[in-house]
Amino acid sequence: MLPKKMEYDASQIKLKHIPKLEQRDAICYRAYIYFFSCLLPQQNHISQIANNLKQKFRFSAEQFDILLDIEIRASIIIERLDNYQAQVSILTTQPEESCVYFFGIYTLPSKLEEIFGDVYSIQGQSRETWIYERSR
Repeated sequence: MLPKKMEYDASQIKLKHIPKLEQRDAICYRAYIYFFSCLLPQQNHISQIANNLKQKFRFSAEQFDILLDIEIRASIIIERLDNYQAQVSILTTQPEESCVYFFGIYTLPSKLEEIFGDVYSIQGQSRETWIYERSR
């Protein structure tokens, strides 16, 4: 039996305003502007949270049929711009690695929302463009 044919239309496509990749010294980063619906904590608390959000992505040579094990790191800097707005930068030395890119546009927004409360917008676009609905 053939699977049921899924219907798609253009309204299901959501384009995201991805900031351009910047480089300073050997570090590459993308800086996103978040607008939260809740009051943000003070910068020193935000910096501690950002430090805990850094990610390590490990790829084993055996599993991925590569010569050596690889570890890719992504660091997070969150700069409080005002009571509700912050610039969130994802930094790495491996800018073109998809794991870092997808972490920044898919995983991190939901994590930040869990910590700071509902996101109103990212890069001037509505929350729904960036964060997939979850059961509330």
